[in-house]
Amino acid sequence: MTPYVLVSRSAEYETRLRALLGERLAVIPGEFLTFGPDAVVSRVPDQPRIALLGPVLNYEETKGLVESLTAQHPELGLIVVREQRSDLEDWVDELELHAVLNPDASDETTVGLLDRLAAWMIANGRAQAHDFDVPLALEIDEEILESIEGTEQADSAASAVIEPEPEPETQLPEWEFPPIDAGVPTEAIAVVAPKGGQGKTTIAINLATGLAEVAPNSVVLVDADLQFGDITAALALTPARTIIDAVADAATDELVLKTTLTHHPDGFFVVASAPSPELGDQVPTRALAQLIDRLRATFRYVVVDTTPGLGEHTLVTLEHVTDAVFVTNMGVPSLRAMRTEFELLTKLGLMPGNRHIVVNQTDKNSGLTIKDVENIIGAPIDIDVPKSSAVLLASNRGVPLIHDDVRDPAAKAIRSIVLRIAPDAFPKRSKIQRRRRSNEPE
Repeated sequence: MTPYVLVSRSAEYETRLRALLGERLAVIPGEFLTFGPDAVVSRVPDQPRIALLGPVLNYEETKGLVESLTAQHPELGLIVVREQRSDLEDWVDELELHAVLNPDASDETTVGLLDRLAAWMIANGRAQAHDFDVPLALEIDEEILESIEGTEQADSAASAVIEPEPEPETQLPEWEFPPIDAGVPTEAIAVVAPKGGQGKTTIAINLATGLAEVAPNSVVLVDADLQFGDITAALALTPARTIIDAVADAATDELVLKTTLTHHPDGFFVVASAPSPELGDQVPTRALAQLIDRLRATFRYVVVDTTPGLGEHTLVTLEHVTDAVFVTNMGVPSLRAMRTEFELLTKLGLMPGNRHIVVNQTDKNSGLTIKDVENIIGAPIDIDVPKSSAVLLASNRGVPLIHDDVRDPAAKAIRSIVLRIAPDAFPKRSKIQRRRRSNEPE
């Protein structure tokens, strides 16, 4: 028998609860709610005793689940897993719940609440002690009853809200979002190019990879090339959610926003681009700006790969970043377009304070020198990245170049870009080579 059932969109919370309850827990992914609450209820094991709803479920979804579960299992104990927010009292008032549990509560507090609710159910004839496979006391004082009885007034139900307690570091999953130390500034870097085909995405991927060496799991790479972004393809990732989910109203909740991210084995996260150009066109510029600001509240570095040119989304991105990496190749049309971009951004007052100019795919046989390039764009070049077949090979293998061939001249040049942002991001060769081999297909 599985007395506990969890309906949630949080893989992290599911893993935690499985570790606490083992085979006594049945999990139903929140994605089934797309087909309505009945699709979830139909997957609930026979005679569950306690259902935990959340985290990362909105009010309407939770309400539908409560109604459907109660109709199917009238004796079921119901716990909503949600942070203590300003609207929590409304949830308690309007939903027939027995308890509220903060998702960040310690393991001890979580198990304690489950045990108290189980004991109350046994005392009131809603369950038997053997249902939970643990010996439970049948005597409960009035204070506990008031804290878990969902039909009482809002203030007594709200008293079941558990304040978060810090978890021991050794129990956190490796992809847990590390806190940003007090006084450490967060940085956002836009990667910009006047035209497509300049290698902008390659620069963005490797910049995020290098920064993750000094800030593991505190770097997020946003694919804001809304029509034809291909970061996940270049990294061999299969995202469950995209930027469409990340800018949705529900993602203003930090827990929901985190579920829209895709984790890369090299220690950074990715916000995947829109699944189609049509959906990408529907992303409001204001929503993109808000997304960058929300990510900066959680991550040490936010790297944004922009749409080529200076469209509205690229301009609003430049308004919300601390640095910009401008990428061009040695083609005269691209160089002139970059000069025009600089003039326009200066006129609009949108040139970021920290500007890094990268000439990509440099070739001695191009007919131009770096000095010629500087004369055309009207600014000094910070980094020139030589043309290299290793770039294409790494992309085809789904591995960042700086972790695929650390000795390649192009990889060394791109590493220089990383060092301009984070001077302590020196490569650790043995670590890099182990990562490269682990990412290779067998």
